[in-house]
Amino acid sequence: MSTQAPAKDTNRYFEEIEDGEQYTVEQARTITEADIVNFAGVSGDFHPYHMSKTRMEDSQFGGRIAHGALIFAIAEATIADMNPKSFTYGHDGIRFPTPTMIGDTLTVSREIVERDIYNDDYGKVVYAYEATNQDGETLYVGEHTTLVERRSENPDQ
Repeated sequence: MSTQAPAKDTNRYFEEIEDGEQYTVEQARTITEADIVNFAGVSGDFHPYHMSKTRMEDSQFGGRIAHGALIFAIAEATIADMNPKSFTYGHDGIRFPTPTMIGDTLTVSREIVERDIYNDDYGKVVYAYEATNQDGETLYVGEHTTLVERRSENPDQ
């Protein structure tokens, strides 16, 4: 059974996190030309698909597309649980099924799809992420694995 996460950012031990929790940020962010230009400058990725208006006008996309890594970063910042008791263990299955265009507005969601004991100190929580545009098209999917502190069995610790 899916439940709503209590907030975007939490401060919880592994034992307080529930299987199937979901959280969504509707119409979180519109991708702008400035986003793409700034990301190109920071990343060094000046591929014509991102930077050449002339080349991309007549392409199958009909215009410049955002860097996948930019969409990943924005989605992560929008939806990640910034729980101080957890840290990123990795990302898997990152895909960009539909290109993100300048002017697309992202809705980003997460759902806990796996929750297991990792070791004596940490539990593993896997979130499935999805970003869609204003037309409901999926722009990004991926899984974010975190390790979350477990409660100490010894109350004196």
